[in-house]
Amino acid sequence: MRNSYSPHKDRVPLKYARSMLQVAEAQGYSSADLLRSLQLSFNPMAAGADLNSLIDSRDYSQIYNRVMWLLQDESFGLGLQRRTPAGSFRMLCLFIIHCETLEQALQRASEFINFCRSLSDMHNTPKRPVERLSNGTAIYRFAQSAELVDTTQLHSELEASYTTARMMAIWRRFCQWLIGKPLDLLGVYLQIEGPGKGNYFEQLFGCEVYYGSEHNAFLIAEHNLDCPLIHTEESLRKFLRNAPYHLLVAQEDEDSSLLSQMKRIIGTDLSHEFPSVVAMAEQLHMSVRTLRRRLKDLDTTYQQFKDELRKEHACRWLNQPELKINAVSALLGFDEPSAFHRSFKKWTGMTPGEYRASRQPSALNQNQSPTNLSSVSTEGR
Repeated sequence: MRNSYSPHKDRVPLKYARSMLQVAEAQGYSSADLLRSLQLSFNPMAAGADLNSLIDSRDYSQIYNRVMWLLQDESFGLGLQRRTPAGSFRMLCLFIIHCETLEQALQRASEFINFCRSLSDMHNTPKRPVERLSNGTAIYRFAQSAELVDTTQLHSELEASYTTARMMAIWRRFCQWLIGKPLDLLGVYLQIEGPGKGNYFEQLFGCEVYYGSEHNAFLIAEHNLDCPLIHTEESLRKFLRNAPYHLLVAQEDEDSSLLSQMKRIIGTDLSHEFPSVVAMAEQLHMSVRTLRRRLKDLDTTYQQFKDELRKEHACRWLNQPELKINAVSALLGFDEPSAFHRSFKKWTGMTPGEYRASRQPSALNQNQSPTNLSSVSTEGR
């Protein structure tokens, strides 16, 4: 049975958030300080927490970004056998970005991954990862679970399968970015013998899942392999600026609300000038008058929408202590830091420095951190 792509179903077991924090604690960082800096509405480390309960993948992404930055590891916190040095994902992207089709990109990615694994004396991934079948479908094979997952960090076969499935879901999302449209799955094959509790795997992939399979694999329509890659090194640069956010977080592709459509048109790169209201209306296939009327119905204006979007991104970036305030100003497209300071105080009643100081912990283990992570209370930082 073929189901349509449904990103809203993507949620993450709480155990992964706790595992990320435990990794940070093992390296000498305080999970309590880290959680305070992220302002989550829940505590993954709370005693008695249901580790199989599902949390929003956006929350998991926040934890991931902070811990991976501290540890300088890009293995998505999934308990993979091989630690992924910082910069590996960027090199993979550059290795495949100029491929013509998705099939070529998948083949070349396999070559890159096998080369990296050979440096650590690890088994290669399948030499023939992509296989076109005779019935208009194709198989894309992943590594065997036993070769992919570090079982010493996990406690059961089911937990190892969660790790494998999450990695596969991340790779699917990357393929979708490469071709600019959903990669509909006809089926997913997992080596696990049974689904465990609930229907987590079916919800994760939005299609039928076959258990006890010889390989971990995607079954897709053959024509997907011929989809051209739509990106350039310039769009890749913008993508990597926020990576792995787009790979870990379910996007709002099914949200057809006006404000969500406008956000998707603008994207995540706010360093460039916003489109004019005329250009925005054209993108939405409506008149300027209609756009303004619909915004008024939502009790906002186009200027207020732009200010709110900048505020949203500013608050998120100010919660990342590795970014200086002047850098945040540049990311938001302000020509002068002073203009950003004035705007942010108008939005929140606080200067950027005051906001950052109110959100950051006093310290995050100064001796272990790659850079100084102490609380920032001055405007110049």
